[in-house]
Amino acid sequence: MTLFARLLVVAAALPLAFATNRGGSSSTSCKSSEFYWGDKDCCLPYGGTPNPPSPPKGSSCPSSWEWHSGKSCCVPHQPPSTPSPSCSSGWGWNDNKKCCEPHATSTVHTTTVHTTSVHTTSVHTTSVHTTTAHTTYSAPTPSSSSSCGSNEWWWGEKSCCLPHGGNPSPPKPPSGTDCPSNWDWHTGKKCCVPHHPNQPPPQCGSGWGWNSGSWCCNPHTSTSATPTPSSKPGKGHYGWKRNHKARNVSLCPNGMEACPIPGLTGLTDDWECLDTSSELESCGGCSSTGAGEDCTAIAGAWNVGCNNGKCVVYTCADGYLRSLDNKSCVKV
Repeated sequence: MTLFARLLVVAAALPLAFATNRGGSSSTSCKSSEFYWGDKDCCLPYGGTPNPPSPPKGSSCPSSWEWHSGKSCCVPHQPPSTPSPSCSSGWGWNDNKKCCEPHATSTVHTTTVHTTSVHTTSVHTTSVHTTTAHTTYSAPTPSSSSSCGSNEWWWGEKSCCLPHGGNPSPPKPPSGTDCPSNWDWHTGKKCCVPHHPNQPPPQCGSGWGWNSGSWCCNPHTSTSATPTPSSKPGKGHYGWKRNHKARNVSLCPNGMEACPIPGLTGLTDDWECLDTSSELESCGGCSSTGAGEDCTAIAGAWNVGCNNGKCVVYTCADGYLRSLDNKSCVKV
């Protein structure tokens, strides 16, 4: 082989050598669901991860970015269009750390030093001002949706940022209170908070009712009394109905109805005060007397509610479709 031919072979092999010996990740090593991010020389999933960790205190990530524990920085959900992403109000992008940090506020302290020099004929006094700048950082107080992190959303009812999906380790509600499904107790707000925006109306467990004033579930009030004998024997529950009306007026709070508690052989002398306008199992009236409806018993229903004394179906189980009037599920 001539010298010229050998040079041609070496020149052709040089690009391949550089491509294979570069080290680290590259766009060719990423999967079809990933993209290559040159700033940290790594492959990242399109759209981010389902449950990203929260950034450390004093750090936050821009919109469509999330914290990466392995890289100890924020990473984008897709190839970034600009080198410096926009942070929330009161925060600034740190390109070295690849994260948002609160803006710095400077406090200036001025110290006056007097120096005196004595000469034979005159005295000269000189004032020297030295300025020392101390830089402190303060995180902004959340005031709008722009203050929330990439894995948070703004809840206007209590003017706060909440994590998508709820708190991984929520505290237990205080005694006498409970939270609906997909809600957690928030110690700072002293109430239950939702996991996601635009959730269906809160539904408490059996025996509990939603308190819109304190944003939590409270247990229903139940009591018992000696029944009044029927004044018309042979007329079924006439005597109970008359006594039931008196109980409803005198014992239950405004807006609640006294519903008898059924026993093994029929209705007992015990009852509970229910808000039949929103109670799932006695919607529109006491289900124990046949006046109301048990929304949880709707065939094929998965998520239901009681609005103004009417059962409403939000979603149906697999194999069912919601009816046009949203009151039942139709098997398909």
